Amino acid sequence: MSNLSNVLKVIGGIVAVVAIGLLIGWLGSSGHRNSPPVPPTTAPDTAGESRPVAPPPKPIRSAPIQPITNTDPPAVATTTSESVTNWSDTLEQILISPADEADKGRKLLELFPRLPEEGQVEVARHLSNLLSDQDYPALGKYLADPKMPEAVLEVLLGDALNRANGIKLPMLLSVARQPDHPKAGEAKDILELFLEENYGDDWNLWQTKVEQWLKDNPD
Repeated sequence: MSNLSNVLKVIGGIVAVVAIGLLIGWLGSSGHRNSPPVPPTTAPDTAGESRPVAPPPKPIRSAPIQPITNTDPPAVATTTSESVTNWSDTLEQILISPADEADKGRKLLELFPRLPEEGQVEVARHLSNLLSDQDYPALGKYLADPKMPEAVLEVLLGDALNRANGIKLPMLLSVARQPDHPKAGEAKDILELFLEENYGDDWNLWQTKVEQWLKDNPD
């Protein structure tokens, strides 16, 4: 009996040890499942020491690329060669302005090349009264231009005939010596009346005679 009792005690001890081991293992596994995983914050180096691990860099967001635009101011367009369509209103404004006649004449002269034929005819009539002899050379170049409309040339020639002799005769000579000028024949006839002689197509002689006549008949 004593041997049997000893055997039962040994078996009971073994069962108790196994039961305690199972209880400890169950408690450990239950606690591990309930704890969130903790990422490692250190990493061992080659020497066995731990060092901080830097977090991964955040992605860099670049700003959207804006298209390059030209910031230069637009070129300003000129109007000196553009035709004036409302020329009658512009003419009236100049004529009724408080400016003196010489200034009005210069403004009309500036307007003249930008006008249609009808406007040039009308403005040329006013220029005959307003433009001074001093400012006439700028207008005379239009009379000397054979490409001007004949209706405009008619008014300009009439204006030249009312100018001083020192302006009139050289202007007539400039027109007469151009065979393709619409007023060449008329200008030559007028020169002949002044000089009382026709020198044909010898324009150098015409030039000499005109200069001599102006010396003998000063304004």
